[in-house]
Amino acid sequence: MKRILILVLSLSIAVAWNTCSDEPFCDRIRNEGVISPLFLDKDSINSDLSSVEAILTNAAGDINFTLSISATENDIFRITIDSESKPRYRVSQALKSEPTLLPITATIDADELQVVSGENLLLLDYATLKISIYKEDKLILIINDQGKIAFNEEEEDQSIAMDFTFLGAVTAYGIPEHAERLSLQSTGPGGLSPYRLYNADYPGYPIGTQEALYGTIPVLYGHGVNGTSGIFWLNAAQSFVDIARTDNSVQSLFISESGIIDIFVLPGPTFQSAVKQYISLTGTTPLPQYYTLGHHQSRWSYVTQEEAETVVKEFDNYDLPLDVIWLDIDYTNGFRYFTWNYTAFPDPTGLQEFIDSTGRKVVLIIDPHFKVDNEYFVWVTATENNYFVKNPNGTDYQASCWPDLSSWIDYLNKDAADYYASLYGMDKFTDVTDIVQFWNDMNEPAVFDVFEKTFPRDLVHYGGVIHRDVHNIYGLSQTVATYHGLLARYNYNKRPFVLTRSHFAGTQRYSAIWTGDNLASWEHLRISFPMCLTQAISGISYCGADVGGFSGQVTEELFQRWYQAGAWLPFYRAHSDQYTERREPYLFSEEVLNRIRNAIRQRYTYLPMWYTLFFEHERYEEPVITPLSYRYPSDRNTLDMDDQWLIGRDVLVHPVAEEGATEVQVYMPGGSTELWYDIENSRLYLGHGFFKVSVTMDSIPVYYRGGSILIKKEISRPSSSFMHDDPYTIYIFLDTNNQATGTLYIDDNESFDYRSGEYNYYRLEYNDSSLTISVIDEDASYELGLFKIQRIWIYRPPTNYKEAVVDGDARHAVSYEHDNFYLKIENVNINVKGSTTISFM
Repeated sequence: MKRILILVLSLSIAVAWNTCSDEPFCDRIRNEGVISPLFLDKDSINSDLSSVEAILTNAAGDINFTLSISATENDIFRITIDSESKPRYRVSQALKSEPTLLPITATIDADELQVVSGENLLLLDYATLKISIYKEDKLILIINDQGKIAFNEEEEDQSIAMDFTFLGAVTAYGIPEHAERLSLQSTGPGGLSPYRLYNADYPGYPIGTQEALYGTIPVLYGHGVNGTSGIFWLNAAQSFVDIARTDNSVQSLFISESGIIDIFVLPGPTFQSAVKQYISLTGTTPLPQYYTLGHHQSRWSYVTQEEAETVVKEFDNYDLPLDVIWLDIDYTNGFRYFTWNYTAFPDPTGLQEFIDSTGRKVVLIIDPHFKVDNEYFVWVTATENNYFVKNPNGTDYQASCWPDLSSWIDYLNKDAADYYASLYGMDKFTDVTDIVQFWNDMNEPAVFDVFEKTFPRDLVHYGGVIHRDVHNIYGLSQTVATYHGLLARYNYNKRPFVLTRSHFAGTQRYSAIWTGDNLASWEHLRISFPMCLTQAISGISYCGADVGGFSGQVTEELFQRWYQAGAWLPFYRAHSDQYTERREPYLFSEEVLNRIRNAIRQRYTYLPMWYTLFFEHERYEEPVITPLSYRYPSDRNTLDMDDQWLIGRDVLVHPVAEEGATEVQVYMPGGSTELWYDIENSRLYLGHGFFKVSVTMDSIPVYYRGGSILIKKEISRPSSSFMHDDPYTIYIFLDTNNQATGTLYIDDNESFDYRSGEYNYYRLEYNDSSLTISVIDEDASYELGLFKIQRIWIYRPPTNYKEAVVDGDARHAVSYEHDNFYLKIENVNINVKGSTTISFM
């Protein structure tokens, strides 16, 4: 969000930070080429029904390590190595729960160990410690193929390493967060630096580098047209990842500064199954409140109550849909979080009541640094109870951040985390109503005036844990505490909304993310697409980028294109820093304003789709947005494609992200039996290649898959809170067999009652001249959930229909448009309560 040093021109480009060559532990492992410094004691192998254990020794034979192999649900092997005498920190926060172990069959042969679980086979060669993974009798992955395994036990070097070879892979995906394309670049000694995983505040980050950003998710997929496999490297320390593509494989080397070797093998065999195997470990995003999928307006900062109220009024005056106004750090009393600046915001409750009256919500920022101040209740209580992160000498760590001298809560201390969570309570944070949710920023954690702007690695956490071992989960730990604080604040019934900048594997269970402090540039617009796509296949679907770019002056063309593109990412927020010119949409010309208004309105018509997709994400563990290669994995043309993507299964979007563009090249996947509909221009495409498409400033290319049914709400409203009872329009896009299917999910939009069966979930199927609507979960019911159908559109319909008949009774006229490209039925006006059939005659 904010900058440490910002000049008048609002340039916030940080200098490059450490690479592997700057870190002795990484440089040594990467370049020395040490071959298997660990050795297995065959006589130590023992197994039971669920795991195998063995003792490894170092080259000197004086240090033992425990190797453990097990199989978990969803066809996953888990392999761990830890010191026997000095067990190290194990990361547990990332996993949704400790995985359930499955039965295995272990065979101890003369030269190798065989472990079988279902259709998966693991072979461990005693002499080389090479581990081969087979899926359905096919060799898919070799662990320690290059002999780079390392587990150092020197006082000054606790580093670990392991290499992986993905057989049949031609590209690699994953390991966010980097300002990088979907398909990762090859690195290697003598070439590019390895990808760094080290959560850090990196404003104005450069594009296409391996430098670390705000989050770390150490999952890597090796993908080829014949299959996909992956690994999840569960480690929270600073790490580096090398990628090398060969003719028939992808090789990777993971190096971590400390911690244990903890590997989950994701055998696939498809891209979809590998991603879902990973998500089964770390969890899904709980269904967000409906309004959070709408349009958010933020700035650093709206510095007074009057200014915030004016922004909301102007959105109404200019008929711009808006769901949330965000207040940055200046609402606080001198950057003391959980307080108000009553000079600038004299009546916070009145402000919230006004915003509530317009159908909108508020998000407040809470950063993790707390001002050193003997009169600040948070600092006093945390100090008295030893809740802060410590220096090596046992004193509280203090350094500079927004409030100047600050300390940071130690979330590994459960009492400290519980205290922090309690601060969100109505009794602690006063003058905050129930329309407020929260935003955790600067939680890498960001620290001013120190190298790389974060904690020194020798700081000490509760239980004697060295910060080096847990750096990448600090932000996650804060987010978890925030989430639990909001659960308690709202009596465990209202779904919390949290946005976090720093993140780790598992963050999706608690929070949305965004791509951090980007720039108002075309390059940053373009890179936001693969950044969020990579997050989605790495578990975090709820991702967006600051619309317009956080820093720098945005051009009118870029601003319009960003609003149009951002509407097709799950999180949709405009945000900018205090050194940019004000850029609320109503400040622009009528022509620009109209285009932005149309982009936002379009987003709102699709809210039923987004909401249904997030429900299905939680239930089925499918990402909400995906690269084309996820759905069309055997299509070589999709492997490196990240300038267009899919929302769910059925909507393909290709934003316009080049300055002055009058055409874009769109790829239609799926082959000659896949149809893609352009409803703006009444055109139909077959899924077999690239097409040049003309574009204007008024819209971007969006296509709908034949065989899908899309359900929208098309009445323009000031915010989503006014849309709950609005009628639906059904769009039916027939496939080559004249069939189509779709789903719709409805509940109260805000509570956890859906987990108790208070929802309606419908399947819509068009087949044989009829549209059948049926209830998917018959035991579930939400009586207030209206499914009122206002109109129906059928694309590429049979041309002989005269009327539509609802349940054999009510009759409605049909009309054909655009040379029979589509058929429409107006004023259907039916309320679906159970199974319904609409026949076309």
